[in-house]
Amino acid sequence: MNDTIESIKKENIILKAQLEKLNAKKSRPKNTKGILKFIGTLIAGKSLKQSIYNTIEEFNEQRKITIDTTSNLIASLIRRLTRIGVMGLLIAILPTTLMFYQNRLIKKQNEKIEIQSHLAEASRRSSQMFIMGEVLSDVNSEMKTSGSYKISNTLAGRVVSLSRAMKPYRYLVGNTLIEKPISPERGQLLITLCKSKMQPSFFVDEILQESDFTKSELINAKLRHATLRDINLQESNLEGSDLMNVDLQNANLVNSNLKHLDLDDANLTNANLEDANLTGSFLIRTKLKGANLTNVVLDSVKVARADWLHYIKDELKIKGADALIENYKIDSVYYYKSSKFKKPMLLKK
Repeated sequence: MNDTIESIKKENIILKAQLEKLNAKKSRPKNTKGILKFIGTLIAGKSLKQSIYNTIEEFNEQRKITIDTTSNLIASLIRRLTRIGVMGLLIAILPTTLMFYQNRLIKKQNEKIEIQSHLAEASRRSSQMFIMGEVLSDVNSEMKTSGSYKISNTLAGRVVSLSRAMKPYRYLVGNTLIEKPISPERGQLLITLCKSKMQPSFFVDEILQESDFTKSELINAKLRHATLRDINLQESNLEGSDLMNVDLQNANLVNSNLKHLDLDDANLTNANLEDANLTGSFLIRTKLKGANLTNVVLDSVKVARADWLHYIKDELKIKGADALIENYKIDSVYYYKSSKFKKPMLLKK
């Protein structure tokens, strides 16, 4: 009897396991059907689904579809297509927006890296000021010892090498890097040498002709009466400097910033000023014979005579004078508010 009961229990367990397997198989299509139903509802929408259902039901019952039912179906389709289009547009815009934002971050990062690299270079090159101090100290000592206002060839060579080693660079003004590289150290070296009262002929032959003073920063420099023959100041910035009575014969001033200079009585014989900007400068009694004024900017330049343009063309035969006559005229104006008399000034036509 007990064996029979145990046998029935075992069969019962086996049947239960088989029933559970059958129930699991039956539930899978329902889950799949539920997922498909959810996806269909998501794509089509409840209103569109209902409109399609109403249209099919009406056609089955009446074998025709009314205008209202058709209108509801079309409206539901348009709403759904619009919704899908907007969603697609948002999905398409999102990567583009993220990429744009990422590019902005990369650009800012690159700018900071560039600034840091330029600052490191500026710091390295400004350390040359210590070397310049030693060289200039030796210059001063030799000139005092010799009493001839000359220095030894060895020391002159050190000055020349120093000018060439002082490479231009970009540095920060406020929070922005200056646009073009320039060398403040070369400018300071030149100013100090000019103030040393070195013999002019030795200064020109042994230092100026050999040194590199291109791209020098000489803003508001006081160089009155200095001898700078044969100097190469190409692409330098001399804005606001006092160059009255300075000897700049054969000087190279190509593409230099010469705004608001005082060049009264200066000697620019055979100097090359091509592409230089002389806006607001004084050229009164300035010697310009043989100079090159091709493409120079002469806005608001003060001159000594009303026929200055024709004078530099007809008598001095200045290169670039024809273009200046086409672009400029001379008018009598007050140089300052306190001026009592009008004087000649070059103005744009």
